[in-house]
Amino acid sequence: MISIGANNKRKGSNAERFYVNIFKEMGYDKCVTARYGSRIHDDAGIDLINIPFNIQIKAGKQKGLNPIVTLQDIKDRISKMFPAESREHNLPTILIHKKEVGKGKKRTEFDEVVVMTFSDFKKIIK
Repeated sequence: MISIGANNKRKGSNAERFYVNIFKEMGYDKCVTARYGSRIHDDAGIDLINIPFNIQIKAGKQKGLNPIVTLQDIKDRISKMFPAESREHNLPTILIHKKEVGKGKKRTEFDEVVVMTFSDFKKIIK
């Protein structure tokens, strides 16, 4: 039997690889998981690198997920872990949550959500 922690890690890793492929299809051909490409990014809460965003991926049932706290935590870790001139300080930070869909239920567009601050949203639409 697989432990809950191992199952959650597998779901998270699968989701990260899923979104790497999505971003590659969108033209970001150098996109890789931080786990593969950069330990410091991974430690800062950034899951995908070589794209113009700081992205954290959450997958499955995230009991107690607070997107505001998650985004603030990433910002705080970036300021502690990266030099002031690093581009990570100016990139929009985005949380993507690929929600768990119950057995027998069909996945809809509302099962994948993106959360960011309005300030970061304005950076993207400019």
